[in-house]
Amino acid sequence: MGELLVTQVIVNHIPHKLPESSPNIIPVQIYGLDGRKQRDIATIGNSSIESIKRLGVSISPVEFDLMTLALAVTAADTFVKRNRADDGWTREIELQVSLYEPSIWLEQKERLEEALHFLSGDLWNLEILSGGYKPPDPYPINSRHKTIDLEGRDCVCLFSGGLDSAIGAIDLITDRKSPLLISHSYKGDKSYQNYIAGKLEGEFSRFSVNANPISIGGQTELTMRTRSLNFLAFAALGASAVATVNHLENTQLFVPENGLISLNAPLTSRRIGSLSTRTTHPHFLRSMQEIFDAVGIKVLIHNPYQFKTKGEMLLECKNQITLDRVVSHTVSCSKWKRKRQQCGKCVPCIIRRSAIFALGITESTAYEHQNLLATMSDRGNRDDLFAIMIAINKLSSSNISAWISDSGPLTVDPVTKDLYKQVFQRGMREVDRFLQKEGLLR
Repeated sequence: MGELLVTQVIVNHIPHKLPESSPNIIPVQIYGLDGRKQRDIATIGNSSIESIKRLGVSISPVEFDLMTLALAVTAADTFVKRNRADDGWTREIELQVSLYEPSIWLEQKERLEEALHFLSGDLWNLEILSGGYKPPDPYPINSRHKTIDLEGRDCVCLFSGGLDSAIGAIDLITDRKSPLLISHSYKGDKSYQNYIAGKLEGEFSRFSVNANPISIGGQTELTMRTRSLNFLAFAALGASAVATVNHLENTQLFVPENGLISLNAPLTSRRIGSLSTRTTHPHFLRSMQEIFDAVGIKVLIHNPYQFKTKGEMLLECKNQITLDRVVSHTVSCSKWKRKRQQCGKCVPCIIRRSAIFALGITESTAYEHQNLLATMSDRGNRDDLFAIMIAINKLSSSNISAWISDSGPLTVDPVTKDLYKQVFQRGMREVDRFLQKEGLLR
């Protein structure tokens, strides 16, 4: 293998401080549109400042700088194409970003680089400089600008428009918690989020941010492995605002994700790394908690469904009436942004369909590949399905502890590790039963 091709991504809010673009240099203006009028540069976070102002309270530099970092990472992840890498996958990215108060984040440089490497599979080198965008002044409450009602909110919860996050919100509200729901307001996602939120009954508010990365040439990388860093950064901002308004010492951040997807153990040996996402893996969330603690972000990250399968989440959802109303209006597909339709055959879709089958309901979702038996005859579309069938067939003869550790380090605590093993096995059996029903396994 030859040397990796290094791509520099330079992020700044002042356009004249950005270099000219070249094959190996990508200039990105953050938090502004004026750069496009002057020269050919990429942009990100154009509407983010407006969203933050609507929180109605001042945001500390540490949380704001985290969002700047996260948006810069998203820019690099989106604009640096994987097909330029020597192996077609692992990119080497030098990311230069200016922060308002960089010193505290300079101390976390190595931790951040390690977390990003784990999350995306790339080699990251962060150059953190001073001179970044200042945290914006909030809109006053009761001004002509509509601000978010944070009074009485007691936690934050990620809210993507997916099935797991819908259950997370339903359960919190049913338990009389009052969450601030945190969303990416990407085109397409937003309509699902709005529909689900409209069916929730109880006290909650919503905070949405649109990263809106716009590249120079129009083409972007589709894998978006670092999206969860944005989610956590937006959540830290929201949690800071909730804590300020309600005088909380620490704010809980709920990350609703079933244990099987969270672990995301590789289904086959070739899926270690390139095809195994780690967006809510326990190791990544633990790494981010350590970074939060080190910089003084008083947020406690918790996945309440770490040891539940998706089917168990559905079966145990605390408001089945609301769940029934929203289940067909949630998105689980890893590929749906390409066609605005859930494919029905990717790993997340298969796990979703298996869970809904376990619940015993009929959903109205129109999958592109509804008939999985027919999909198995289609060489161009059966990779995920084939991989999950191979994994199920080797379940009884495999070292499960070693298998689930292939996607990342897990705790050495034997009790917790056994819980990881159990949820992985139960989740795979859930899929097994669905594929038997589909006529694919016996």
